Amino acid sequence: NLKMDIVTYLQKMNETNLWENGSRIKECYTISSDHTWNEHFNQLCAYKAQNGNCCVSQNDAQHTSLVGWVNKQRLLRKNNSLNSNYIQQLNSIGFIWNLNEKYIAERMSWQQRFNELCAFRAQNGHCNVSTLDARNKSLGGWVHTQRVSYKKNALNSDRIQQLNSVGFIWDLCDHAWNEHFNQLCAFKAKNGHCDVSKYDEQNKSLGQWVIQQRVFYKKNTLSSSRVEQLNSIGFIWDLLDHTWKEHFEQLCAFKKQHG
Repeated sequence: NLKMDIVTYLQKMNETNLWENGSRIKECYTISSDHTWNEHFNQLCAYKAQNGNCCVSQNDAQHTSLVGWVNKQRLLRKNNSLNSNYIQQLNSIGFIWNLNEKYIAERMSWQQRFNELCAFRAQNGHCNVSTLDARNKSLGGWVHTQRVSYKKNALNSDRIQQLNSVGFIWDLCDHAWNEHFNQLCAFKAKNGHCDVSKYDEQNKSLGQWVIQQRVFYKKNTLSSSRVEQLNSIGFIWDLLDHTWKEHFEQLCAFKKQHG
């Protein structure tokens, strides 16, 4: 029957077109999916370059999207539904599939960084690795992370003890203040006063620090403990007022002597 043959032919053509269109849609979806996967993978590579591992913390607010993606890769692999090429790429950068292994890896990575810090200290005499140090950028980032974790009470006591053992400085601002205070004590012991001039070439940095303390005190932004420390060595807060009082006392002494 010619009519039936034509209908059958048209149906087959329609099925063929549908199959081809579906194949194209699937191909486009695969390309898009690969692109998204590769973007996240590159983000993970950048994270590892900065932190030394692929263990993105579940509480990392800066990498929320990456955290979700990492969790998804573990789940897909567990269900045997992750592309073998993806698995191979993740394995190549030391991706941790098992969370128990992740804990072990974190400990190993931390110890590795600590050893790097010890080597830095042996070479430089201190542990203050700057985040701007191009040669030690990754280590500088790790050092900063330890300080932040310590401030948030999120660093365990074993790690605190290890870092303390190499003279790790937890608060750089506090440390710098104490260093200047000790310099001021030494200046007073030598000169008999704490009035370091900003024009004193030998003590230029200390002179600037002394001025800063007076400014902070005037603005009520200097902590009471620091005010107390400075008072304990006879620090002069207002030089003009101090000078006026000195001259007044001299005048009183003159009057007493000469009537």
